[in-house]
Amino acid sequence: MSPNEVRKMQDREIVEMLLELKPSDEAVGWLATVLADDGAFEGVRELRRRFTDGRVPASFPVTATGRQRSANTVSIDSDRFKALFYRRRIPLNQIGPMMEPPRSGAWASVICNKGTAGFYALDALATSLCITVDDLIFEVGTSAELARANA
Repeated sequence: MSPNEVRKMQDREIVEMLLELKPSDEAVGWLATVLADDGAFEGVRELRRRFTDGRVPASFPVTATGRQRSANTVSIDSDRFKALFYRRRIPLNQIGPMMEPPRSGAWASVICNKGTAGFYALDALATSLCITVDDLIFEVGTSAELARANA
């Protein structure tokens, strides 16, 4: 039973669910003391918070702060990104201004450091380079991003 289902249950149903467990008298006594003591109860809540597996599955990429990444975001390999523009002889500070609408001259450096770029920003960049956005993602995306694009 999920925690969400338990929250929707009425008090009587929760008590009946707990009574069906049939714990020993010693366990019931210990649990009653833990529930009655505010400090012990908060300690249990803190341990549950620390040890509950709250990680996002590996199939869902996350940001540096641990939040789930937007579906409109593309993972960028900074070395491949820099190499693409080195081959085209375009300095990084000229990439942002050549996009439509123009962006800051530091845009490319920020993207390289962050490791992600918005899909629509990459689409504008691909348009200014006269290539398709899929080709650009193939050139600068990480291996995980390429696998996602091919799926």
